[in-house]
Amino acid sequence: MTASRLTLRARLILASLAGLIAATGVFAFASTSLVRSLSERNARNDFDQEAVRVARLASAQIEQRAREGTGCRQYGPEEFEAFVGPGARIYATGLQLCPGTGRALFPQAPGRLAAAVDRGLIARQGFARIDPAAIPGGRASVATAAPITVNGTSFQDLIVVKPRDEVRSEVAEVAPRLAAAALIGLLPAVLLTLLMTTRLTRPIRELRRATDRVAAGDLSAEVRRTGTADLDALADDFNIMVSRLRQRDDQSRDFLMKVTHDLRTPLTAIRGHTAAMIDGIVPEHMLAASLQAVDGEAQRLERMVADLLDLARMEARRFRLSVVSADPSEIVERTVAAHAARARESGVDLGCDVDGGPAIETDPGRMEQIVANLVDNAIRWTPPGGTVTVSSRALGTGGVEVDVSDSGPGVPPSQREEVFAPFTSRETPDGRTGTGLGLAICRQLARALGGDVTVGDAPQGGARFLLRLPRAAPPQANGPEPHAGA
Repeated sequence: MTASRLTLRARLILASLAGLIAATGVFAFASTSLVRSLSERNARNDFDQEAVRVARLASAQIEQRAREGTGCRQYGPEEFEAFVGPGARIYATGLQLCPGTGRALFPQAPGRLAAAVDRGLIARQGFARIDPAAIPGGRASVATAAPITVNGTSFQDLIVVKPRDEVRSEVAEVAPRLAAAALIGLLPAVLLTLLMTTRLTRPIRELRRATDRVAAGDLSAEVRRTGTADLDALADDFNIMVSRLRQRDDQSRDFLMKVTHDLRTPLTAIRGHTAAMIDGIVPEHMLAASLQAVDGEAQRLERMVADLLDLARMEARRFRLSVVSADPSEIVERTVAAHAARARESGVDLGCDVDGGPAIETDPGRMEQIVANLVDNAIRWTPPGGTVTVSSRALGTGGVEVDVSDSGPGVPPSQREEVFAPFTSRETPDGRTGTGLGLAICRQLARALGGDVTVGDAPQGGARFLLRLPRAAPPQANGPEPHAGA
């Protein structure tokens, strides 16, 4: 398994193991260094005490020989080793006379070594360590001076010198035990790491399985909460996503059914008229009316296909706008005039009120499409005898606001955002249901032009749709021409 193919669990385990091994190494190094330091200090203290004991032993021997009158003798190197171990040397400073014989008990310390003895320190603590630089010989050594006292009087100092490597610490014996302790501590840490990573990554594995189910088309998959804040947030987001996918899937299914119905209706009418004309059933004086009906249904199909294509292009970010200077009042008047006949057929009073504001930089065709969809929607939702009022006014910022109000049932506050969602449609008072594309396209077009469409309550009790456009559409509104196959 390559590094790029490692699972999250494997990465967590490797990272945890690396951290544990690093921590174990640091612990072993730090503990070994601490033990070495303490051991070396203890070994040096033991050597100081050895020097004190040798000095006391020499003092006792001198006192005993003085009482017995037997004198004393000079010790040789082999006897020094019996006192303080291999490689040791013993020197004396000060008065070298041995009671009764006048012979020296220990060899005379070299002048540099003797001069390095701190008598004040000996008086305070009973011994004094000597600077290694004053010790004769090329071998690294340590030295301690202690007083020789006879009858309560210190008449000379005993200096014990020993190779440094003979003053050994016990770290060599302790280090394996420390390493073993570190490894023993590492084992349960590794087991705990494996357990914790398994528990931590279990929700992620469940999320992956749920994702695979969704990818296979099962939109009933859900992820349970685990009690971990971040993972619960991820589970909630996943469940919300799946819920929205289910909703979108249901909407798409409903949309497909509606589109199928809406496509079938004009196609059925077209086929009926054309079949009648082919069979010669239509009288000659009715041919023009039949052709007009076919043309009307064809235009209806064309508008529906155009809406679908516009929505697809906007969602794919491949939508083109042609921004030029345009008179919004003229666009509103022209759009209202184009719907006058439709309003009369529906028994709706359609009114228009424009204030003749300044021109704006926008796409006049798309603005007209937005206003046309809003007016068409208002007429469909207004019962016979009702009114639809379209007005426009200039904004203080240089933009324009178009107000399309009707006396229909209105839009409840809880549904005012839902009506702008694609494929969302309800049954109109006359029993018709649209494809749910018109208002969705209105909002997306308005936002592409730098504005927005909102809905509220009309003064006459129905719905009030407000289109607001800025003085100039954003620069990105002028996009490239979409591909011919879009």
